[in-house]
Amino acid sequence: MDIRSILFTCFTFGVPLAMAAAIFGTRWREGFWGNILSVFSVFFSALVAIAWWEPLASILSTNIPKMLYLSDCLAIWLIFLITFLIVNELTRMMSRVKVKFVVPIEKAGNAVALFLLFLMLYGFFLFTMDLSPVGENPDATVTADSVQVKMLRILTAGNLSSFTQPTQFDANGDFRQNHLERRKALMENVRVKNSLFYEGTIPPRRK
Repeated sequence: MDIRSILFTCFTFGVPLAMAAAIFGTRWREGFWGNILSVFSVFFSALVAIAWWEPLASILSTNIPKMLYLSDCLAIWLIFLITFLIVNELTRMMSRVKVKFVVPIEKAGNAVALFLLFLMLYGFFLFTMDLSPVGENPDATVTADSVQVKMLRILTAGNLSSFTQPTQFDANGDFRQNHLERRKALMENVRVKNSLFYEGTIPPRRK
């Protein structure tokens, strides 16, 4: 097994295990009510970040050309974190008193809420990997993020889409391929110029 396979295996299993341990270890005392509110906060923040990362990334790359490619990942995480902090603070202010449940429901519900919180955070993390400079090999990102893409495609279709123009996410099913081509362009730049900072024309985010 070469070093790349070892690193990929550590990444594939290490990241979710570390994330799950951190969530369960730090948030168990929050209880069922606090954690289920956090689930909704994370879900809403992820949707906002995915909906608005492209305009912010364009602004960042226009003002800082050398960070053209890195701006995608930076923008989506910046929006997510800011939105989560705001939504989390609002829910905390509106729910100052924790709702109490009988012990069996509290413990079982708390475990379920933490598991859902892990799924939301890890799913969003996987989604952002397609926007990160992680290489041109499709195996460099975990294919489970296709579940996140399918969910977003459903949420933005039908009655949830715009009344004036189609806004369904990844309607043509080419989201991952587009960003794979962008990563290939970045890696070619790395090979030629030995730099992660990209200046030039790269494949568009959407076609």
